[in-house]
Amino acid sequence: MGRQSILIVEDEVIIAMELRETLEHLGYTVVGNELRGEDAVRSAGKLRPDVVLMDIHLKGEMDGIEASDLIARSYDIPVIYMTAHSDQGTLSRAIRTQPYGYIIKPFNERDLYSNIEMALHKHRVKNRLDGSPEMVDSAINMIAGAMVITDPQGRIERLNLEAERLTGYQLSDVEGVPFFTAFGVSVPGRDLLIEKLLVSSEYGAGSMISFPSTIRVGMKSGGDMLAHLSTALIQEKESLQIQNIACLIEPYTPDTEGRAGGYRSAAALVQAIPDPFACAAEDGGVILFNDLFSSLCERLGHGISGVAPPITRVLPESFIGSPAFFHEILADNQAVTREKMVKYSTGSIVYAIRYLPVGGDTGRSSRCVALHIRDVTAETLAMRQCERALGESRNTDAAIEGIGELCAALKETVLAMSRAYEKGPAFHDMANEQLAEANRILGDVDLRLIEIEKNRRV
Repeated sequence: MGRQSILIVEDEVIIAMELRETLEHLGYTVVGNELRGEDAVRSAGKLRPDVVLMDIHLKGEMDGIEASDLIARSYDIPVIYMTAHSDQGTLSRAIRTQPYGYIIKPFNERDLYSNIEMALHKHRVKNRLDGSPEMVDSAINMIAGAMVITDPQGRIERLNLEAERLTGYQLSDVEGVPFFTAFGVSVPGRDLLIEKLLVSSEYGAGSMISFPSTIRVGMKSGGDMLAHLSTALIQEKESLQIQNIACLIEPYTPDTEGRAGGYRSAAALVQAIPDPFACAAEDGGVILFNDLFSSLCERLGHGISGVAPPITRVLPESFIGSPAFFHEILADNQAVTREKMVKYSTGSIVYAIRYLPVGGDTGRSSRCVALHIRDVTAETLAMRQCERALGESRNTDAAIEGIGELCAALKETVLAMSRAYEKGPAFHDMANEQLAEANRILGDVDLRLIEIEKNRRV
């Protein structure tokens, strides 16, 4: 990105300072900041910035809409409106001036960058090109992001080189196909958004429209990726009629703002976890993982590649669980732990998988599942040995208790045998029976002693 110059027109000093800092961080040059509409018009003529960021509500005789109209007509400089709120009458006035963008406060770096870059692109197309397809293609290929141009109904007309590289599609593959259909884009309330934001001339202010959260964009290879989607309406000159729709696709990465929120610091934290760890989004896509998780996927035969691949593609469903299981965890909003044994050529490993639902932005619903996977083979083996030892101890105790009972019985038998012998020869048969019983009891005692010795050796 070059050092394009920006003129800020904002009468709130703190907001202007924060805006300047953000713009400079994005690589732009801020050439000035004006507080009044009249001063903004004079500075625009003197400084000739590449883009003017104009607050609609300004103090003084001239508001931002009137100043923008004068700047556009006098100096042909693209103007992007900034506002926290506007009534219908103010919005209608703003639309009639055909601004190059319309940002609602508060906005983030991505919204700001997307609006500025789109405004610069539309300005090139409008004023520096003859309108030939070749020249338009050259213009959109100069844009760093993936740009898709459609007709007013959303049917694809052009792709720039970055869009072809990112998605794998050539123009011949998707030309004439509706954007959402061609790339399998799924957006909640999509049809309503298309109707209100892409087609209706009521929203034809040329503004950049950023879709909420992230979307999933299909690639020709069969995979998909998470991305931010912004659209801009390109109008015919001197008309409110929509001529084209420009769709800017920005891949979701750990350093961008997205549905995981605070992702940059989270990525470093996850990397430091000494066990395989990942975070799967509500739709099953893996949006965050550490190297140990990647190694586990490779060990199980499923390398992790691409942006936000489905969890069931990188790990066997028999190991990690089905999509329905993940939906149950999110619906119940309760942590779950399961153990899975995996047999490798070198032996078996037992894994404990902890599924932890992570709340969404509202705090009322879960949006993703954190997965903490631990090798608990040693712990499991130790536990089983402990359980076996306890069982053997119980068996030994039972055997010793049995020996005590047998000894008591033997004592009674020997006493009965002695009494029989004392009574004379007539009772010898009874005495012999008691002797046989004593021998039987002694045999049982030997069996108990053998069992105790067996347990002791184990």
